[in-house]
Amino acid sequence: MAVEALTRDNAADGVDVAVLAAVDVRGLDSAGLDARLRALGRVQSRVAGLISEVVAEKKRRSRVGDTVDGLLGGLRMSSHQARKTMNEAAQLEKLAATRDALMDSRITPEHARIMGTASQNGPLNEKKMLAAAEAESPDQFRKTMRDHQSELAGDDGEARRERQRQARTASFSERDDGMWQLFALFDPTAAARIRKAMCAKTDADWRLDNSRRGKEHISHKHRRADALEQLITRQANGDGNGQPQGTTLVLMADYDLVDNKMGNPRLADGTPLPPSESHTLACDADILCGLFREADTEPIWMGTTSRHPIFALRAALEARDGGCVGCRAGPEWCVSHHIVEWQHGGPTQPDNLVLVCHSCHDKIHHNNWAVEKHPDTRRNYLRPPWQKPPETSGSPPLRC
Repeated sequence: MAVEALTRDNAADGVDVAVLAAVDVRGLDSAGLDARLRALGRVQSRVAGLISEVVAEKKRRSRVGDTVDGLLGGLRMSSHQARKTMNEAAQLEKLAATRDALMDSRITPEHARIMGTASQNGPLNEKKMLAAAEAESPDQFRKTMRDHQSELAGDDGEARRERQRQARTASFSERDDGMWQLFALFDPTAAARIRKAMCAKTDADWRLDNSRRGKEHISHKHRRADALEQLITRQANGDGNGQPQGTTLVLMADYDLVDNKMGNPRLADGTPLPPSESHTLACDADILCGLFREADTEPIWMGTTSRHPIFALRAALEARDGGCVGCRAGPEWCVSHHIVEWQHGGPTQPDNLVLVCHSCHDKIHHNNWAVEKHPDTRRNYLRPPWQKPPETSGSPPLRC
């Protein structure tokens, strides 16, 4: 992208786009480094504003799924970040002065996000808050905005509480390091109940560990994480011990005929597990046996005459596909899609079913994406209508 493309009229407008040129930062003193960061920050704000403008215009012209696809391909974003960017663009589209301030680098992308979120939560004097944003850090501005909206509400907070209730959400996503991150938003009342329950559980676990001699030291952050996991996944019984909730976790392993033992333990999406973890999980598990062909992991015997797959068949699909065959979303977010539709005589059998998330399911039914089998790996995948089918490499199929 040409540097001049960063501005709407090929004029710098106060933003020195030349800062994008390569510089040997090792030759800069501390003041020089600070100056370069400030200049880069101004360019970052302008780019964020321009992205918001383009995304809002693209969303007006096309379906949500097409806009997400554009962000996935154009900016190489994850699906989570693409939807977040779309939401922020929609907010700024209603705050023209805020988007202009972002493009002029008078505020930062974080200031703009605070303004956008606040616009959905209650009354807002945009001009007054922009003046505050230009003078305050994002941390200071966040508190200023909260006080400003409380002052304007004038209804004892009832409308604000209802908006907060409508904004509650929770999501679970995988990080780059293989860890999983739980994100949630709660209104203050629900948050207070959750905090109280988590603190009580953390304190109870701390007291229990202290009563045991030789127990290893566990940090507070680890205790809180353990407490939250137990509160979510376990239910207390009469003696105070937690029992697993009534959910089924699909675990997989291979049988080694040479050593006569199970090996390669993993979750249904392919996440490897250490033997100690798989042994612990197996203690709480219902055992479901399944037979598969070695080459393509197609189950040999599973099938059903109903539209929806029985539990055993669903577990086999998770073991085979590992998640959405389109975007690789986890199996817990997926539905079972009939390649030949049920109403057109398609059977509920493994070779006619694939796992797809709701977004990819929508692409199949409305955007003409096709479920196909890769000629080399023999695994199902989604092919968009503009993409040519892959040619076989001539190599034998990969074993799973």
